[in-house]
Amino acid sequence: MNMKNALLIVALAFIGYCLFTLGGMKTSSDFKGKLDSLTEVNDYLLIQNQIANGEIAAIQKQDSIYIHDLENKKAKVIKIKEYVQVEVNKIDNFSEQELVSYLNNRYPKDTITNPLPVAQPVLASASKDLAAYDGAKQEIVIKDSVIEVQDKRIVLKDSTIGLYIGKETRYKSIIGNQDLKISEWSNQYNKLYLENNKMKLKNKFTKIGAGVIIGGLIYMTIAK
Repeated sequence: MNMKNALLIVALAFIGYCLFTLGGMKTSSDFKGKLDSLTEVNDYLLIQNQIANGEIAAIQKQDSIYIHDLENKKAKVIKIKEYVQVEVNKIDNFSEQELVSYLNNRYPKDTITNPLPVAQPVLASASKDLAAYDGAKQEIVIKDSVIEVQDKRIVLKDSTIGLYIGKETRYKSIIGNQDLKISEWSNQYNKLYLENNKMKLKNKFTKIGAGVIIGGLIYMTIAK
């Protein structure tokens, strides 16, 4: 084998080696694995927040039912007060016979035992107090029910607050994971940037080396 063929083989081998070692830049499997893992976690957190949204909507719907119930109860209390006022106004206009009849109808079993003379203003005042007492008993029942409903609303609000806190925590985790992804991309970019500079430098020396070898071959051909 003459010198020319030997140099040709060396040149081809050198160029081939350089082309092989100058393969394209690739992202590492570790980098892709981290990104996929963070994306999977964020997808799960988003699904959990969607579930929480559904639970919050259900709680708000139940709370609106309680609010409607409270409004009805408050309306009943107003009607009771209005009814009591009407009854009190009637008593103010009762005659003696109507006043006695009112009390006798209220206590029918006591109308025949030891009747006592009582002044009309006293009877009127007592009758109005009894009318107010009847209304108060009805109001107490409704107000006790109002307290019960309010307690249920407090439980719902506590549950809603807990759900919102959970959502906030998950959103913070999502943001943190996104920051990690950005950091991973930044690190990967820096690695690729360094690799790209190395490849440019290697490519430059490869071209110079290939040029020198080819020039030598040309020179040897001409010189021969």
